[in-house]
Amino acid sequence: MRKIVWITLIIFSLLIGTVAASTDENYAAAAQVSVTDVQINPAVLIKGDTATVAVTVKNTGDDSVAISRATLSGTGIAVLNSQTYDTVGDIGASTTKTFTFTIRADGSDGFYYPTFTLDFRNAGSLRSPVPVQVQSNEVEISVLNKPEVFTADKKETVKLLIGNSRENAVSSVTVTPSGDGIESTQSSSFIGNISPDGSAEVTFDIAASHSTDLVLTVTYRNGINTHTTVLSVPIDVGTSLTDPILVVNNLKMSASGGTYDLTGDVTNAGLEDAMSVIVTAGSPAKATDPYPNYVIGSLDSDDFSSFEVTFTGQGLISVPILVQYKDEDGNDYTTTYTYEMSTGMATASGDSSSVSASSGSPSSGGAPGGGGPGGMSMFGMGGGGRSGSLPLTQIGILIVVLIVGVVAWRKGYLGRARTALKNRVKKE
Repeated sequence: MRKIVWITLIIFSLLIGTVAASTDENYAAAAQVSVTDVQINPAVLIKGDTATVAVTVKNTGDDSVAISRATLSGTGIAVLNSQTYDTVGDIGASTTKTFTFTIRADGSDGFYYPTFTLDFRNAGSLRSPVPVQVQSNEVEISVLNKPEVFTADKKETVKLLIGNSRENAVSSVTVTPSGDGIESTQSSSFIGNISPDGSAEVTFDIAASHSTDLVLTVTYRNGINTHTTVLSVPIDVGTSLTDPILVVNNLKMSASGGTYDLTGDVTNAGLEDAMSVIVTAGSPAKATDPYPNYVIGSLDSDDFSSFEVTFTGQGLISVPILVQYKDEDGNDYTTTYTYEMSTGMATASGDSSSVSASSGSPSSGGAPGGGGPGGMSMFGMGGGGRSGSLPLTQIGILIVVLIVGVVAWRKGYLGRARTALKNRVKKE
């Protein structure tokens, strides 16, 4: 009986020794397995973002190691594929294995450290923290340059700076302009990737039909997550502070044989150059040879040019003088000056603010009740020049006074009056 007991004890001891030796070997083999790399895409999340966490482990030992499962868990995140690695298998000697988890950032800004756990069969487990950063910074829009005032329906340049204030790169960055009454030459502008603390410039040609808001929408991707940043920029439509301003002055008109001839100067008082400048007469006048349309061409800022236009018409009271031109973008403009035949004054209207221009007098034939073109004035001069606008009544009175003075002097009346005045003074 004692022999049986001793034999049993010996066998049990041998079994325990064998199990212990086997366990020691398993732990020794498992100790050769470690985490060698962690990749998070995107590297920095915005709250609500979905990301992938790829954890790579390597068995640097000479023996295969059995793995039961792999998990990732912790606060601030939610693991969307938590059961993917409930069954794993072995990891061979000198080989690597990558475990990829899909997570969602549920926490506010800050760092979170979910734990990656690799459970071995009969050899405990491997635990490694995985740092996950959540940051709410978004892509920003800055307006670098835009006109203070837009001219209605004229394309103006708006320059933007798109900046990435995040600690990771963003991709597929696209800028789109929109808004009520807004028209853009470019429907959108694709930038692509912007590195951390990087930026990119974007230019749009924008036209607005009325005062409104220019809505700038930037879409971008943080990993697989799409985000949007929106900026509203007020657009004031009115009279531009830099557009060409064409002013006419030094007007002089003459008439001969039923044809009127108007000369003058055109000055560009704006800050931008005017292109393709043409001066002509509008209805009810009828432009005619030799100068129906006077082509000036380009007119630089602060520069001027003379012009001459010829036209005909019956019973004209006023004549529209049209100054047509283009801006640097090819937009067409017309400034209309109404020339009053009776006063020789021209007043601007239409696209430009009102400007008065003094001028020479029209011929008597152009004034209401006058004769015809080329009629004689009281000085015997033809219908052109300034003489027709002299104050005739005052001149007539002055001539009468002069005649009376000459007659009084020649008759001796002035000498007698002077002597009588001296005698009166002496008596007093």
